[in-house]
Amino acid sequence: MQLSIIIVNYNVKAFLQQALHSLYKSLSGISAEIIVVDNNSVDGSLQMLENTFPDVQVIPNDKNLGFAKANNQALKIARGRYVWLLNPDTLVQEDTPAKLIEYMENHPSVGLCGCKILNADGSLQLACRRKFPKPWVSFTKLSGLARLFPNSKLFGQYNLTYLDPDEETPVDAVSGSCMFTRREAVDAVGLLDEDFFMYGEDLDWAFRFHKAGWEVRYTPITSIVHYKGESSKYAGWDALGNFYRAMDIFAHKHFRGLRWRPLHWMLRLGIMVRYLGSVVGRFGQDAWPLFVDAGGIIAIMALSIFVRFYQQEAFGAYVVIASVYLLIWLFSFRSVGLYNRYRYSISRAIVAVGLGFLFNVTLTFFFKQFAFSRQVLILAFLGILIWVPAWRILASRRNRRDGSSPLDFRKTLIVGDLENARHIYSRLNTHLEYGYQPVGIVLEKNDPGEVDNKVLGDISDLPDLILIHDIREVIFASEQINLKQLFGYIPQLGKMGVNFRLVPGNLTFIIGKSSVEDIRDIQLVDMRFDYFRPWNRLMKRLGDLALGSLLTLTWWPVTTLQAKWKKFHRSSSEMGAISWDSGKRWGVVKERLPMLRQVWQGKLSLVGAPIDLIMDNELVKPGLVSLEDIRQSNQLEENERIKLLNYYLHNQSFLFDLEILLKAISGQ
Repeated sequence: MQLSIIIVNYNVKAFLQQALHSLYKSLSGISAEIIVVDNNSVDGSLQMLENTFPDVQVIPNDKNLGFAKANNQALKIARGRYVWLLNPDTLVQEDTPAKLIEYMENHPSVGLCGCKILNADGSLQLACRRKFPKPWVSFTKLSGLARLFPNSKLFGQYNLTYLDPDEETPVDAVSGSCMFTRREAVDAVGLLDEDFFMYGEDLDWAFRFHKAGWEVRYTPITSIVHYKGESSKYAGWDALGNFYRAMDIFAHKHFRGLRWRPLHWMLRLGIMVRYLGSVVGRFGQDAWPLFVDAGGIIAIMALSIFVRFYQQEAFGAYVVIASVYLLIWLFSFRSVGLYNRYRYSISRAIVAVGLGFLFNVTLTFFFKQFAFSRQVLILAFLGILIWVPAWRILASRRNRRDGSSPLDFRKTLIVGDLENARHIYSRLNTHLEYGYQPVGIVLEKNDPGEVDNKVLGDISDLPDLILIHDIREVIFASEQINLKQLFGYIPQLGKMGVNFRLVPGNLTFIIGKSSVEDIRDIQLVDMRFDYFRPWNRLMKRLGDLALGSLLTLTWWPVTTLQAKWKKFHRSSSEMGAISWDSGKRWGVVKERLPMLRQVWQGKLSLVGAPIDLIMDNELVKPGLVSLEDIRQSNQLEENERIKLLNYYLHNQSFLFDLEILLKAISGQ
């Protein structure tokens, strides 16, 4: 047997399924076996392997044994002349195993090699070639010099960043996500060191290959994609601890000799300091919205105190009071989810600011010591009402995927054959929870016989279509897609700031850089519609009256100004005046505002079912706007419209209505 492929799986079923699909396509003409060691996954991985890949040898463990021990289980029974240790969160080209076998046969002195590894955005994954963490190399890495001067041979040694990634080179070590070795070398070197639970075992193994007289090399003749960290993220904080613990074990094992002793202790101290810094950094990464809110509130309250009293002495008297106000506002923000799922939700930010203001005002009535100046509180409220939503609007434009509002849609193209692409297009149109806005379909090849208004072009037009439609996601949705062709597009998409995702063969998952999304049609329907709950109906009616009044008061001045502007424009058009299209500001709401009277009468709602969708108006009221109005997709089919309405009825709330209305008014 030519090749044994070993994969250790831990709770990444969808990634494993994708990896196996790509492997099966790449093993044509190669006698190979695939061994999957499952470290007690609880996501249905074993059932998937049994049903979809019955030829794969599976070693199920009743607990998580770690990476090294699990690989050793498979290494003991592997029969191939070559052994390939591969991560489950990888995607390989059709020619990858054949080229690696050919490379090893042409280089008999090489015992271990690794190929080029790409991140999901097409950039080089630096860990695919590196030096051992000797004192100087570790110092440049831990101090940040390697990042500051990546092209320097002196400072860029850790990941050999000064070398051309398309240059074959001898290396100290390759990435544990893709280690290709020969059986005779494994027999000479021995199995992985099981003292390493996760991380570090690849460095240790490569060190022992060198010690046994085998070469370790990096070759760019082929490449794979590695969705780095998918398995480890289920370990939570332990993954970070395991990484630095592994570095400490490696330093203690290989650099504790007499001549290394002083540097050895300095290295271990540096590893500990870096670990503590990473813990603090990760906390800050998760908590930064709270710090932005808190900093803004403190600055606004300080400004409000100065505006009210015009003297510095007032600040001292307000320290305790302002601190209480601050805590109440932050508590209000947290209670509506602004620090987790709804990080960038504008409607929730506005409601939370108002909620905090009400609590603080109530405090001033019950506790006189907090009634120092209601004017300060009102000024602070107005400033915070601007600050908290404003920075979220700016931040959400930069990052729609991390804690974004449920209605922040990413413009998406689907690439594939027409049948599968239509299937995915329809699903994305009705699964709003994942934030996709399908713009159109791109065919793998031009077919004049295929006519569909969703088809925008073929794959050769992909770069132009991305620019024209401001695309943020490209989903490849075909069982027959050529992975080598796909790999050619990945770097280009990355440079354009576009994420690529892949739908495996069963068309039920979308796999991307940091998530797996299940888009299967739901067979068991939840009949608990939030729309029909009495409290929601009451809040919806009160919201219609309150927001309808606000829109009425706003609409008349806007339309009056617009009429005057048009009159002015007609009189000055010969001078090249530029017209102002208020429709861009009001979006779809503008043309329907004359129907506000029906909202007051209770015949319509501000947000509800599409007006032209035939249904029982007594059961579900039509709305001035609906979810369809903010999808901005091509013409929806009847069943897709029903599914969108069903989604709205399931999730309706005052805040959800407000979010939809704000989106429709802004025209976004």
